[in-house]
Amino acid sequence: MLFSPRNGRAALARPLVCSLLIALAAGHGRAAPAQDLRTIAAHNAALAPAPTLTLADLVQRPAMREVRLAPDGDAIAFLLATGQGASLNLYDTARGTTRTLLKNAPPGTLSWSTDGSTVFIDDTSGIKAVAIADGSVSSVAAFDTAREHKVLNIDLRRPRHILASEYERKAGIYKLFSYGADGQRVQLYEGPPLRDAMLDAKGQPEYIKTLAADYSQVIARRVGGGWREVMRCKPVRPCSMVGISPDGQRITMLMGYQGDRTALLEVEAASGKPRLRHEDPRAMADLRSVATDPRSGAILSAAYDLPQRRNYAVAASASRALADINARFAQASTSLTPAAGGQRWLVAESGPGLQQPRYWLYDSASRQSQEVLQAERALGKPLAPEALADKHAISYRASDGRRIHSYLTLPRGRDAASVPLMVVVHGGPWSRFDGEYDWLAQWLANRGVAAFQPNFRASTGYGEKHMLAAGMDFGNGRVQRDIMEGVQWLLENGVGDKARLAIMGSSFGGYSTLLALTHTPELFQFGFATVPPPDFSRVIELATSENLAGTEDLPTAMRFNEMGISPANEAAMVALRKDAPLAGTARVQRPLVLLAGGKDDKVEIASVTEYAARLHAAGKAVTLLVDPAEGHNPRKPIVRQAYVHLLERLLHDYLGGPAPEPCAPELCRYLEQNLTLNNAYRK
Repeated sequence: MLFSPRNGRAALARPLVCSLLIALAAGHGRAAPAQDLRTIAAHNAALAPAPTLTLADLVQRPAMREVRLAPDGDAIAFLLATGQGASLNLYDTARGTTRTLLKNAPPGTLSWSTDGSTVFIDDTSGIKAVAIADGSVSSVAAFDTAREHKVLNIDLRRPRHILASEYERKAGIYKLFSYGADGQRVQLYEGPPLRDAMLDAKGQPEYIKTLAADYSQVIARRVGGGWREVMRCKPVRPCSMVGISPDGQRITMLMGYQGDRTALLEVEAASGKPRLRHEDPRAMADLRSVATDPRSGAILSAAYDLPQRRNYAVAASASRALADINARFAQASTSLTPAAGGQRWLVAESGPGLQQPRYWLYDSASRQSQEVLQAERALGKPLAPEALADKHAISYRASDGRRIHSYLTLPRGRDAASVPLMVVVHGGPWSRFDGEYDWLAQWLANRGVAAFQPNFRASTGYGEKHMLAAGMDFGNGRVQRDIMEGVQWLLENGVGDKARLAIMGSSFGGYSTLLALTHTPELFQFGFATVPPPDFSRVIELATSENLAGTEDLPTAMRFNEMGISPANEAAMVALRKDAPLAGTARVQRPLVLLAGGKDDKVEIASVTEYAARLHAAGKAVTLLVDPAEGHNPRKPIVRQAYVHLLERLLHDYLGGPAPEPCAPELCRYLEQNLTLNNAYRK
């Protein structure tokens, strides 16, 4: 039984230079070759224009969250926003009715007990159990702030139990417990910190995952009173236990296959030899997660995120259901949750044309899908699909032959060849755009601007080889050429007005924006860069000399080294310094807007202000906003409002976009207080 953290995603290296405000891009369908661009453009030109949408329209959050199917498929639990709080509700799948179980529910995570009698709610304060029969609430666990606690998953071997750990870091004591809805607590493990564990038929850990001294991920099996190593995975590589055979002799893993894409492998405990169970049929994407039977833990299906989320049957018993679901939702992204035995499946339909998910219940007996929770979804006031732009998964060949997958969003009802084109570069660089709704791409399209979002080499989700292909070539080299060659490919194939191009991004995307203005100074009309490092060599030096915030126990130097990044590679460091925007301010010709945080722990604020000062001293058109209270990932809503306002002014001044609305008094005050330079705009 898997107890790893419940997001279900195999752990990739966390982006150390992560995106700021840009949500990941959406997309659907197969990646389009060049000949399909004209078909895409013709279809888009025939669409009715979209109504003008506000920022508030596009960032509207769902009223429902934590939508969870009961193990027997007879009910769906969910949290519903109510003013400043939330209520816990139960939808009866037979009657189609909803009742409130708990009016003032903690804003936590929901989990069903295996017997379907209880919904657990966990948050930073502890775990509560809510009885389905009468809505009574009991405290299962209270978390001590002196210890680190983590709720892991439901205990499949005990009908009303949930698994959680506690860790006294100073003492080095790690414990794993199974907490019962009745207040019972069963200790399952004490020893070195676990990253993962699988329970045997008696509810005891049979397999565990720990970190070795060199940060390798060690999979071990209980033998007698100790643990015998089965296999090791490289640091920061995907390596998650997701299933166990009935006899305990085999462990099923999500891990890299043949040094590349994450796949589903079954490993013999005695020999450590892996056997492939499932990999992407399109030979494109990493396996993201598996759907398991909520009572037996059997693996039923596998999900891949790119170019949109796709699901395939792993168990033969799920084949017919998956065939039906995939046929019904062929153009959408779907996330699946099965009931016991796969008799019912909760389908969460998402994608670029759905601002908020739609929920469906598939019945294996009738082979029909019925939409559920429609009234509750409507409370979130989602935009109608016809108000949103289409996003298309496209791909092109870089000059060295590597295929680069990307997303293109076009303004509805416009000629693709005549619209302005914005290049949006993701952060990381170990991150990606994927197939979900993206408010920024929609906002750009709604303002008449096409959005191009490339997953250049170093992007995650396409396997280890694509992620590591860049090496340290992050100056004006291979990675930047991936992006620029994509722009040229679009222009050559009838997408975008070459006289109205712009580029933007956050963190690494901001750095790429600065590179573009430095090394292709006449290509873009302006740049918009958020928390950008003006010298990537300094990011490497800073990251590898400290364990930056948010990297848990693995030193940042180790993470960078595993990604092929080392300050000891002097030739690469010299090349990065030579190409650095900080060293090339004299070449910048186009206006630039910079946003930064005074408490940024990943990009030195002094380097950003120095870069802006050099541009200003040289008479360049530069605007700099510094919020002294924000870090690398600002939280305040006013920051996003400022972001959009400043970007909209650039679109108007340099790409022919509509005139922005005057800023509201609060926003005007914020801009007046935090704009330290402001001459990027036309007067």
